[in-house]
Amino acid sequence: MRYMERTLVLIKPDAIEKRISGLILDRLDHLGLQMTGAKVVSLTEELARAHYKNLEGKPFLEEVIQYMMGEFNNVPNHKIYAFVFQGENAIAKVRQEIGSTNPEKAAPWTIRGSFGRFIGDVMQNCVHASGSPEDAEKEIALWFKPEEVLDR
Repeated sequence: MRYMERTLVLIKPDAIEKRISGLILDRLDHLGLQMTGAKVVSLTEELARAHYKNLEGKPFLEEVIQYMMGEFNNVPNHKIYAFVFQGENAIAKVRQEIGSTNPEKAAPWTIRGSFGRFIGDVMQNCVHASGSPEDAEKEIALWFKPEEVLDR
């Protein structure tokens, strides 16, 4: 059996506020990957900090936490949409579709290039996707219980 790579995708508060989650999922669905996990999460500060542990000590960490908690958007309950996608080269396919982290540098046809923006100094880039198989494994375990991912 061929190894099927998994990746975590988070639809962030700015995309939820703009009501473009369906557009994002449509673009991801066209990649030919299988969605194996999906849920709405009320993001806690603890989960946000665990997810962005790699940014500890960075001067922009607090802004990232506030952004993910929906403090710059009109999104109740700190809502985030979390997904697991699986398939051959899932990470590379999803990362190509979402584009560069900075929406101003993202190709215009990508999700971030189409829908991302800066509001003041706050980068709102709509979506997160795992950057490597190691990141995906850690992130999926952080956001999903094993029984919530139906990949067997």
